[in-house]
Amino acid sequence: MFIKSERKKLSYQMLVFDEVVKKGSFTLAADALGHTKSAVSQYITQLESALEVRLLNRSTRTLILTAAGQLLAKRSDQLVDLLSTTIAEVASHHNAPSGRIGITAPHAFETSLVTPIIADLCIEYPKLIPELIFTDERLDILENKLDMAISVGPQKDSNYNAILIGVLDSILVGSPQYIAKIGVFQPNNLSDYNLVTLPWQKQCMLNNNLGKSIQFESNKLLKVNTTTSAINSIKCGVGIGLVPSIFVKNELDSGLLVRVLPEFEGEQRNVYAIHSYQQQLPLVLRRFVDKLKSEFKEKHALDVC
Repeated sequence: MFIKSERKKLSYQMLVFDEVVKKGSFTLAADALGHTKSAVSQYITQLESALEVRLLNRSTRTLILTAAGQLLAKRSDQLVDLLSTTIAEVASHHNAPSGRIGITAPHAFETSLVTPIIADLCIEYPKLIPELIFTDERLDILENKLDMAISVGPQKDSNYNAILIGVLDSILVGSPQYIAKIGVFQPNNLSDYNLVTLPWQKQCMLNNNLGKSIQFESNKLLKVNTTTSAINSIKCGVGIGLVPSIFVKNELDSGLLVRVLPEFEGEQRNVYAIHSYQQQLPLVLRRFVDKLKSEFKEKHALDVC
């Protein structure tokens, strides 16, 4: 364990280490920090001594991170981000975010994710004026005067920036009433059952850990265009459907829906926050992204438990 005085030194040594890694040179890091090259070298030596590991292999021209150095580089970068966010948050008390922010997201994100997060931000920043557009269509940010778009699945090449928020799984669910009506469920073929399908689920496959696959198709289909509509249709007992577990957790917990073939899952799809800012995101959007990431991690952790 480090004593308190050593921890104080360690924090700044990590910041110096982060600058060395990002600049790729002791000389450039020294110039950026306003130190001499020998002082920067001494900070790194002290850090290595305190941690009792080698962080860098140095030659006359290059710096190569060791395995321990790669781990510390990641943590040091997080430390820099934390300090930057903290400073921005403190400054925000004097210059709090205000005015309009425009965000679009799919319908399924409204109830349990986007709206509660925006509500919290409105309490924190009373002068904020959010404009939320919930649609499963992909709206262009600039054309629709938006600050951010939450988008699912592969993204088209563009000049926009994409921040990975999390991953949506796909599980097969049905209502207890429908499951009782069909009797014994035959896992080898879904064609005998009513399926509630979404536009992106054409030729969709379900797979298990043993390498077995089942095609998600049937002659008895109810086609809907949003995940919310699919979930509502499944709850009404018209058939079974393939939906992300994060959006039906409450229904599964309460027994309104049950999993079907729990050993099988459909494809996973990434969720992104799309924006056009070239520099750092405005504070309120950074807070929104951080909260959304946190909700994804929390809900995923609850699913695993």
